Amino acid sequence: MTPLILLVGFLGAGKTTYLRQLLPQLRAQGVDPHVIINDYQNARVDAELLRELTDSVVPISGSCVCCGSREELLGALETFAHAPGRAVVIETNGTTDSEELIELLSLEPTLERFTQPIQLSVIDGHRWQKRFWHNSLELDQATTASFLFIARADEIDANRRARLEESIEHHGIHATPADPETFAREIAGIVAAVRDLPDRDAVAHEAGCACGHHGDGDHEQHHHHEEPAHDHSAHHFASLQIDLPPTVARGTIIAFLDGLPPEVIRVKGLARLADSPEEYHVFQKVDSSAVQWLPIGRTSRLSHPLAVLIGPGIEADAIRARAAELFAGEPAQAAS
Repeated sequence: MTPLILLVGFLGAGKTTYLRQLLPQLRAQGVDPHVIINDYQNARVDAELLRELTDSVVPISGSCVCCGSREELLGALETFAHAPGRAVVIETNGTTDSEELIELLSLEPTLERFTQPIQLSVIDGHRWQKRFWHNSLELDQATTASFLFIARADEIDANRRARLEESIEHHGIHATPADPETFAREIAGIVAAVRDLPDRDAVAHEAGCACGHHGDGDHEQHHHHEEPAHDHSAHHFASLQIDLPPTVARGTIIAFLDGLPPEVIRVKGLARLADSPEEYHVFQKVDSSAVQWLPIGRTSRLSHPLAVLIGPGIEADAIRARAAELFAGEPAQAAS
C-alpha cells in the first residue's frame, strides 16, 4: 500500500513553503515522494518550484480537487505506479473542503491500494481566524487534521501565540504538532508499516475487523516489523474504515453511530439492512445530527458494506472493539 497524505490550509497559509521543506526530509528518511499540487491558476508555477526536490510532480490547475477538479485528481491517483517506499502528497488549494475531500478519497473503490487519507493542516500564525466570512472554512480545514503546523510562528509575539493556542483548544482541534522533519519521520514509519499490505481491506483485517476476525496487528496502520522506527499504534488519522457485516439491523448501526466519541465529526458508509436486505443503503451522520439513509439499489461500486469515520484523534482500537461487540451475531432481526 501507499500512504496518501493531504496538505491542507487556507490561501497563503504557507503550504508550498512547508512542502518544499518536507520533501528533502522525506528523501532523507528513504521515502520516494510523489506530489500532486492543486491551485486555481498557478499550479504549474508551483510545480516548477518543486521539480528540483522530487522527480514526480503533477499540477492540477482549476477548481478544488474536492469538487470541480475531482476527476483529474482521481485520474492522477488511479494511474499512480505503486511501489515500496513511495508516498503521495496532495497539496490542495486554499479553499478546499477537507472533509468532503477525505470522504471522496476514503470511499472511492479504485483507490484501495492507498491508505485512508492522513491530513496535515498549515495555519498562518498571523492571520488565523482573521478571514472574516472565511473563518469557518479555515476552521474546518484545521478541525479535520491529524497533524498541524503553525507557519510564521517565529514572527508572532507571546500574547498572539497564547491567543492562538487558546483558540485551537477552544475549537477542539486535536491535531498533533508536526514540523517538516517530524512529519517526515511519521510518514516514513507509515510507509514501512503498510508496504507489505495489498489494500485497505488488508489493513482492516490486520487490525482486527469489526466483524470479529482478528489479525496479528493492533491498529489500522500497524504492521509487524522487527525493528520499527516508532510506535505507530497511537496514530490519529483523519479517517478510519470499519468493515460491516453483510447484513445488519438498522438499529445496530444507529447505536454504533450514536455512541461514537465527539472527535468523529462525520460518518458515511454503505450497508445492507435486515429490514430491506434486497438493496443497499448509503448512510451518513454529521456530529450529533440524526442518521440519514438513502437507498441506492441492488448493486454498489464498493466491494462490501463499510463505514468511514472522519475526524482527528480517532482511537481506532476502542472504536473497533465496540463495533465488534455491537455487530457480533449479525445479521440480526430488524429493529422495531
